[in-house]
Amino acid sequence: MQYRRLGASGPSVSALALGSWHTYRRLSFEAGVALVRRAFALGVNTFDVCYYRDQPHTEVLFGRILDVVGRNRGDYRLIEKLWFAGYSEKSFARQLDESLVRLGRDHVEAVLSEHPRPGMSVEKLTEEIADLVVRGRADCWGAMNWSIDDIRRGYEHADRLDLPLPQIAELKYNLARSGVVDSDRFRTLCADTGVTLVASDVLEGGVLAGNLEPSRGIGIDTGGIREKMKTHQPRLREIAAHFAATPAQIAIAFCLANPLVSAVLVGVTRIKQLEDNVAALRLAQEHGAALRKMTAPLALLGHVEEEPYPFNALLTPEFISD
Repeated sequence: MQYRRLGASGPSVSALALGSWHTYRRLSFEAGVALVRRAFALGVNTFDVCYYRDQPHTEVLFGRILDVVGRNRGDYRLIEKLWFAGYSEKSFARQLDESLVRLGRDHVEAVLSEHPRPGMSVEKLTEEIADLVVRGRADCWGAMNWSIDDIRRGYEHADRLDLPLPQIAELKYNLARSGVVDSDRFRTLCADTGVTLVASDVLEGGVLAGNLEPSRGIGIDTGGIREKMKTHQPRLREIAAHFAATPAQIAIAFCLANPLVSAVLVGVTRIKQLEDNVAALRLAQEHGAALRKMTAPLALLGHVEEEPYPFNALLTPEFISD
């Protein structure tokens, strides 16, 4: 396993991080424990977990899994997310405090805010989330799907007020959806601020692994490029065969080979998936530059910075009792 720093001064994390959306609710409790135990054995120490409006018990499940696995708190890193459902009545501080209760922990290593919605003050949001670091509830903070301009505004405002600076941006990034992260604007932002990337949607919900019709919910198709992405699957399989790898490993190695990436966020429910994903680390180390060159023609025009989410409900109807 490789370990990389979040931003200029954040904690060190494993280069592969395990996500939690559509993960633990699909597993028996015992299977979840076995998966997390195997992750630790492979060197994975970073876990992205949060409240999901359609899976509100995820943090409780994951916190209990950690209890059973029994690792010391210093052995792992938690990345938590905050949302605008119920905001501002449900402040960032209240959201994080409630998440920590569900997790059974007293702090997280990183806390991320979803992208500001139209009319929201980036400066006010920056002050609010930076205060969570000041209060010791998180070691650092970052921006999830914020625009490049808003990340810069947040950084500059925090710098003016001598508040904790943002360390990470979590953005959609994969070999087809690379236009934002591989742009000169994003590289300049990282050079100017020290912000690094946590890459999400690296397999496009399984599409880049060969599952062209995923049955579970997957991320928003920003720019409407997913159908075109599916047509590249034959070429992606050819590239994978060239490196004696799987398409999923090629997609993960593509992201790992970018020096701006601190962690690649993956979702797995089977130990074999986890082991295959970890094997992409060696692929990136040994063939990263060549692999990125071969996959460059698969990058699609049309991927743009993501629009703010419209969801405002704290829970989906099926979780509300009559």
